[in-house]
Amino acid sequence: MSETTVVAVVTIVLVILPVLWALSGWLFRRSLRALLRGVGLALVPIGLVLTGLMRLLVRAIHLVVDWFAGTAMTTTIWIGVVVIAIGLVTWFIAGFMSPVDRETGRQRRQDHAARKQARSKTASPQSTSTGSASLQKDSQQTTSQKPRKNQGTTTRAVDASKIPAAEKDEDAELEAILRKRGIE
Repeated sequence: MSETTVVAVVTIVLVILPVLWALSGWLFRRSLRALLRGVGLALVPIGLVLTGLMRLLVRAIHLVVDWFAGTAMTTTIWIGVVVIAIGLVTWFIAGFMSPVDRETGRQRRQDHAARKQARSKTASPQSTSTGSASLQKDSQQTTSQKPRKNQGTTTRAVDASKIPAAEKDEDAELEAILRKRGIE
């Protein structure tokens, strides 16, 4: 089969499939969005033929097929092929998902902020008492010692209101372990 015939067949297929998709979107869902997307996709191959880029794409596909035929497939190459396939499938699945409008996005952000605030409120009563006690103990120890150039514990005491409760517990535990080992 000559290259011109292959270009013609590929172009016809790449025009017919989006047109069928557009018609099915219009007939089954009455979706103007699906109709316009299908018509837009059908126009791309026609533009590629008119610019001569379709011939270039057909040559590229031919080169890829020849590469697959002439290459010994190693495990690394197969892993790369699988990664490409997973990426393409993920991209196509994401294309079929409904887009999130501004109102839905705003609602999701507000819900997330409310859940985050509720988590910090439930965790703060028990951990704030232990966290603030350890922070006070640390600040007392640093004031009794000689002043150093970098006193990280006093800065932590200042910023303690901004630190989430879970991090305060972890910080207190880490500081206790460091003190136990003699590291200040």
